[in-house]
Amino acid sequence: MGVFNRISNMFRAKVNTSLDEMENPIELLDQKIRDMEDSLSKAKLSSAQILGNVHEIEKKMAAAKKESEDFDSKVKFALSKGNEDLAKKALAKKLEADKTYESLNKSHGEAKEKAEIIKKNLRSLEEEIEKTRSYRDEAAARYNNAEASKKVNEILANVQTSSNKINIDDIERKIQRKESTAEGLADLREDNSLEKEFEALNNLDLESELEKYKNGGEKPASQLDSELEKYKENK
Repeated sequence: MGVFNRISNMFRAKVNTSLDEMENPIELLDQKIRDMEDSLSKAKLSSAQILGNVHEIEKKMAAAKKESEDFDSKVKFALSKGNEDLAKKALAKKLEADKTYESLNKSHGEAKEKAEIIKKNLRSLEEEIEKTRSYRDEAAARYNNAEASKKVNEILANVQTSSNKINIDDIERKIQRKESTAEGLADLREDNSLEKEFEALNNLDLESELEKYKNGGEKPASQLDSELEKYKENK
């Protein structure tokens, strides 16, 4: 049983942790405020009924008092006329009215005391709602800042992790390889330009040859023979 209890506790702990991660504390506060406002509305309705009962009792007390005063006057009037039987009947009604007044007065005191307690509780609930609203605004600002900071830190951590996968030395070697290749191509271009210069030296100076023809006519026989021999060798 001990093992199963531990497994059960671990499972509940993981579930509670997951739920904590999913819960938005600001949304919970908003729901708490809505619940409190709903309770306040219901409490005010009940309070209105109790306060209305107090006023109703007060009206009945006033009617009983007036009735007592009326029968008191009738008792006196009957006695003034010498009618004691009528005076006794009026007195009985007066005493009944007085008894009703005393009963109502007791109920009025109890109802008024309850009404005052409820009013006090309503004021406390209203203050609690206002305090919760103020805390909600403060908590929302802190929560939003925390969320923003968390996202920034996650981005920075991701950048650092991605950067660690890139080896700067490998990048430098690749760049150096490209630079060396470019330098080698440049050397080839320079060698080609030198070959062209040397080829230019081997080209026959046509202007010079033409001057020879102008000055001396045909080339000397020895030179012509030499040129002819070159043709023969090439064949």
